Amino acid sequence: DSGALWVIGAYHNIYRVGAIVQDLGFWVLNDLVWVKINPMPQFRGVRFANAHETLLWCKKSRGQKKYTFNYHALKDMNEGKQMRSDWELPICSGAERLRVDGEKLHSTQKPEALLYRVLMASSNPGDVVLDPFFGSGTTGAAALLVLGYCVLFPLGIAL
Repeated sequence: DSGALWVIGAYHNIYRVGAIVQDLGFWVLNDLVWVKINPMPQFRGVRFANAHETLLWCKKSRGQKKYTFNYHALKDMNEGKQMRSDWELPICSGAERLRVDGEKLHSTQKPEALLYRVLMASSNPGDVVLDPFFGSGTTGAAALLVLGYCVLFPLGIAL
């Protein structure tokens, strides 16, 4: 029993989801902020540009003794410095942004670098990654890079 749960959300849902996760008995280990270095502008001019999303890293319960945290791998990824909870990464653009007939395949596609960092932080070879919100498949792509295996929904595909 060393599994973990990651949830990523923006201002309109992360607080409700976080409360539900805690009500279900999960224990929040950290909240992290993905600072979007190239956020989409807020065109209507009625509020701030949404330049970040929050990530919740949770273990199954407060009493869960074991969970994976690859401190040294993250430090190596961060020029020898301890990884902080504010991650500055660009949103998907260019070739990384998946499109069909010129339209975005998924409106909230996450950058592979973000999911790669999540998986490097909290998984080991042989672990199984479950993504119940398959979306554009970025979690699966990152899991194949890091672990070589994942389970994706709603299609129920195992790769």
